[in-house]
Amino acid sequence: MGAPLILETPLKSASSALETFISLRKAEGASPATIANYRNVILPFLRDYPEFLSHPRESILAFISEPENKWSRFTRLKVLKVFCEFLLDEKLLERNPTKGIKMSMPGKPSNIPPLEEVKRFINALDMKSFTDRRLRVMLLLALDTGLRRGELCALRQDDIDSEMLSLTVKAETSKSKKARLVPVSAQTLKEIKKFVATFPEEWRTVWVFPANDGKRLDPHNLDAQVRKTANKIGIPLKLHGLRHLCATEFLRKSGNIVLVSRLLGHSSIRVTADTYEHLNFNDLQNAHSSAGVVSAVLGNKRIRKV
Repeated sequence: MGAPLILETPLKSASSALETFISLRKAEGASPATIANYRNVILPFLRDYPEFLSHPRESILAFISEPENKWSRFTRLKVLKVFCEFLLDEKLLERNPTKGIKMSMPGKPSNIPPLEEVKRFINALDMKSFTDRRLRVMLLLALDTGLRRGELCALRQDDIDSEMLSLTVKAETSKSKKARLVPVSAQTLKEIKKFVATFPEEWRTVWVFPANDGKRLDPHNLDAQVRKTANKIGIPLKLHGLRHLCATEFLRKSGNIVLVSRLLGHSSIRVTADTYEHLNFNDLQNAHSSAGVVSAVLGNKRIRKV
């Protein structure tokens, strides 16, 4: 175990710098899981690389290169980028040593379910069961809007504007802690309205997707139902996969990564770009053809192959 890192700053030590960083992130609304992730990455890093401040870039490159698992490498870099930005702001570093180090988020394409599997999963649900009816509408809304599981469970009936064909994700519900307005198809809104109309009057619930007693549905219980149903049906569907499917199809049809980023509520366009880099040249070509800028100028003439 290396000696504790001594910083020539008012914070005095790496541990005090870390605790100040943690306190700041908590104040900004970071979740307990995110805070735990910071500790799990930064504490071993400072322990194993006591020379970090004198050789910051070398230490970081060595640390993020250690794991064989791509997700572990990605997580280490992601956390250290945020921590180094804090150290830079506090003047503990002269420059950010993670600048220019890039690593794409691994494994996303495998999480995107085929549309036919989604159809079979939804069609296999038991419409006599309240929980299955609820799950069906939640899956449709996730597919339509890309909402996260927590955003689905926290959706209130007054968050929906049927006239504007939209819903509001409140700041306290969003992962980025920013509210956003999300478009919803008329077909999905019709399904939601039909589902809400089946609630017992005595519930007087404000939620769109309540638990079986009318109270707010716990996202962990939703996950458990999806897993149980997936095992029963034999289709390995994951709720978050519908978010990726929604975004992928939206991006393929629009070619507009800015709009996709706004739809998903990402903290930056970079997050969207790294997540959906699996789109290929055919997707680019189709989006280019749909734009048809030259056709708008010259007219939509039929052109033979050149």
